[in-house]
Amino acid sequence: MKKKILIFTGSRADYGLLKPLISRIKRDKRYKFLIAAGSHHFSKNLGFTYKEIIKDNFKINYACQVKIKNTTFSDVSQYCGNSISENSRYLEKKRPDIVILLGDRYEVFSFCISSFFLQIPIIHIHGGEITEGAFDDSLRHSITKLSNYHFVSHNAYKKRIIQLGEHPSRVYNFGALGVENIKKTKIITKKILFRKFKIPLDKKIILITLHPETQSNIPLKKQIKIFLSVLNHFKNIFFVFTYNNADPEGNFFINEIKKFQKKNKNVKIFSSLGVKIYHSLIKNVDLVIGNSSSGVLEVPSLKTPTLNIGNRQKGRLFSRSVFCCDNNKKEIKKKIKKILFSNLKIKFDDIYYKKNTSILMFNKIKNILNKKKHTKKFYDAA
Repeated sequence: MKKKILIFTGSRADYGLLKPLISRIKRDKRYKFLIAAGSHHFSKNLGFTYKEIIKDNFKINYACQVKIKNTTFSDVSQYCGNSISENSRYLEKKRPDIVILLGDRYEVFSFCISSFFLQIPIIHIHGGEITEGAFDDSLRHSITKLSNYHFVSHNAYKKRIIQLGEHPSRVYNFGALGVENIKKTKIITKKILFRKFKIPLDKKIILITLHPETQSNIPLKKQIKIFLSVLNHFKNIFFVFTYNNADPEGNFFINEIKKFQKKNKNVKIFSSLGVKIYHSLIKNVDLVIGNSSSGVLEVPSLKTPTLNIGNRQKGRLFSRSVFCCDNNKKEIKKKIKKILFSNLKIKFDDIYYKKNTSILMFNKIKNILNKKKHTKKFYDAA
């Protein structure tokens, strides 16, 4: 019998990162490979991102049917409970030999709980990181404790997972999959890309992804209002927005951005772009602004500066091309001017890059599948 490897992707937030590993595993016919997709992939409001999976010639073996109409904290809680129940039914039927999860989203957390109680070994990617401004931070550490093996993106994160009581022999620094993906992406030229999406070639362009900061002193609805009010000061800059994740008040953020677009001609909005177009835009714009993990992990590899807003990513290691400021009108305005209109010399470094990340991961996955026992004990770090 072929051993079964299952990868869960909850939304666009993790699919683009997982793509190189999915491609690597799919090519090896010695294994039965399954893709489980969270319901956010099938949301019209979030761009029907399941189509990108199919377009990449991957088969979705399981589609979670649990819907989330609104994104209040109560809705997220109910979504998790219902997802755990549905995911468990599928996992009990298919019984994969290993489940692979990435990140810290509540969809991933739900799938992790289902796998844990069915005693299916779990490999967790991108653990050990800190994001103080999001409740995802606690979810990530919880996933770590429920998982059996850990693929991290930096030695600092490896050390933190060991601090959490995971044995060093089960924690591996293979670098970030998203950075490897960038290295392999054929970037679309600026002229072709901008003409296709009707983006002006003669203006400064800023790419924006701003998620609700779910652990903040600033009320969720006020966060997007503060940010958008700053952009009114830059009429000669063209703003390209991508949708935020399905977090509490995420729908409010999207509606406010749509209202902002109606009042301003220098705005373009995309629900989802796909990996190639997204990376190509990053490469060809002048600045990336927001509080997405991609601004910290991936954007520096494309030699574009990042302005990170607020505390959502606070705690992660930043490259020198990532600048930070509070979600404050005066500070954001000042930072944009400094980055785009001064003689600032920006230095770029690839702190999350390792050669052959997906190969290293897949080789370790094959090794793990040959193990007879996956139980673990708490490791007391010195």
